[in-house]
Amino acid sequence: MKAKGQPLAILAILAAFSLWTTPTHGQEGGGTTLPPPPSKKVDWYISLYVLGTLPQDKNLSVGGTVIQNTSIGGAVGAGVKAGLFPSFTNKIIGFEIETFGHGGSVKAPPTTSLSSGVTQAEGNLVLLNTMVNLLARYPGEILQPYVGIGGGVSLGVLSDVNIQRGNDLLTGSAGSGAFAYQFLGGLRANVSKRVFLFGEYKYFVAEHEWESEGSGPSTSLNYHTQIISGGVGLSF
Repeated sequence: MKAKGQPLAILAILAAFSLWTTPTHGQEGGGTTLPPPPSKKVDWYISLYVLGTLPQDKNLSVGGTVIQNTSIGGAVGAGVKAGLFPSFTNKIIGFEIETFGHGGSVKAPPTTSLSSGVTQAEGNLVLLNTMVNLLARYPGEILQPYVGIGGGVSLGVLSDVNIQRGNDLLTGSAGSGAFAYQFLGGLRANVSKRVFLFGEYKYFVAEHEWESEGSGPSTSLNYHTQIISGGVGLSF
């Protein structure tokens, strides 16, 4: 009886062990192991924003004559931008293109000097800028601070002009294209997988020169402004 009972006992133990290990393996592996979803090779986005400018007062120059006490007025504006962060930079370094526009004003009170006579200036200023930015960000899940630098082209239109330099009187309007550059920093907040909000600060510079009709003197302005903006975007 003992010789027959031992093999039966061993078979029973093996069968029980097999039944015990099979469901445990199924629970750990979930039956069928699914591969993880592929990660996106590029994070890209598009956004709209509104902005306000805080320009520095820089003197106009008319034919080499500086018009003293020129004040540059700020205004509101708007812009649109699109960017991407590729996987080969670990989605930390990215590229962005944007177009934004804003208004402004130029004004200088009448002054008199022996060299240039009476000088004064008044006009409206509109700038339309297209920039390409290089960005670096912290790729947080919700908050993403970032900094960047950009360069591009600024189209400046000086209109309703009334500029006097001695016997020279400049009126009308003129347009000018100029190289522009900017430094920027901001914070992006992801409110869902697709929607985000952001706030941004820029320091923007463009040196414009407007030619007069005929043989009149040219007018130049080294435009510097701080820009505060905020907007909403979609990521894809």
